[in-house]
Amino acid sequence: MRYKIELSPKAKKRLRLVPKIYKRAIAEAYKEISQDPFLGKELHDEYAGFFCYRLSVYRIIYKVIPKDKKVRIYSIGHRATVYINDHPVQLHYF
Repeated sequence: MRYKIELSPKAKKRLRLVPKIYKRAIAEAYKEISQDPFLGKELHDEYAGFFCYRLSVYRIIYKVIPKDKKVRIYSIGHRATVYINDHPVQLHYF
């Protein structure tokens, strides 16, 4: 069963900053995540409850809502900055 993908306003904004060569790969990642949202690495500590999907040097940070069959993408960014710029307190805003 496919899960519906929802992007937060912050994720939409950050997606615009991603270089064009990665955007096609991100679209493919959405398809993979919608088919199996538990593909990504489960995060721990202050990021508990979030998953991270690795895509070359980019990361997609998301949460799975099984009862609604939804995946909420909270952030997309370069691996060097995605965890620094998007603290978990900020990520809970959708």
